[in-house]
Amino acid sequence: MRERLIEQLPRTIGDSEALEPVQREEFLVYLMGPYRTFDVETFLPTDTEREPDVPSFATWNETSGEYAEDEVLRLLQETRDCLRDRGFNAFLAIDVGISLDEMDAATQSIAFAQASNATIFLAPQVGDNLGVGIEIGSVLEDLLSADEMQGPAAEATPPDRSRRMMVAAEPSVRSAMLRSVHARWDASVRTFTDAGDCCRLCAQFCTHIQNEELYGSLSRLD
Repeated sequence: MRERLIEQLPRTIGDSEALEPVQREEFLVYLMGPYRTFDVETFLPTDTEREPDVPSFATWNETSGEYAEDEVLRLLQETRDCLRDRGFNAFLAIDVGISLDEMDAATQSIAFAQASNATIFLAPQVGDNLGVGIEIGSVLEDLLSADEMQGPAAEATPPDRSRRMMVAAEPSVRSAMLRSVHARWDASVRTFTDAGDCCRLCAQFCTHIQNEELYGSLSRLD
């Protein structure tokens, strides 16, 4: 999957704009977020067939949520572009253009996280946070299972893959899943106040992971 992502990312997907090449194309950063529709057909190739009722990862509540769906997508895209401007090969699932007939959305998330140097889940306040737990939990549980298969040596240090995962949430987000992210999976949980703060936070995390690969205890991905 890594090779496929590196090859496919700097190209046009459907009607969306092509991503520009980046300086560190082999440092993949998968950005995730709670989403429901975002007019999915707009971002998929015209010949892609999909089921009419795609499961939601989040349910928007207009009275308690702070964002509309297009605003969450805009935050994800702005963070992606910010990281790419800094040389990291950041991407969203819709940037890859894999048909849901080939791979369902949940499986895509797991595959993209496995292939990436860093995975970041943005969790703005959208009302019902159930979807945050569904997707974070599925990806982290898969990463934890992969680490446990490495044997007893994995018990001495935090799992390699979960250290590559960060959740960036607004201070108003309250979720039992977020509280368990660090306790169960030893992944980072940080808070951001606005889009600029989110960008800085994510860039710092990516720089940390890059330094750990170059000079620390994280293995470099082939």
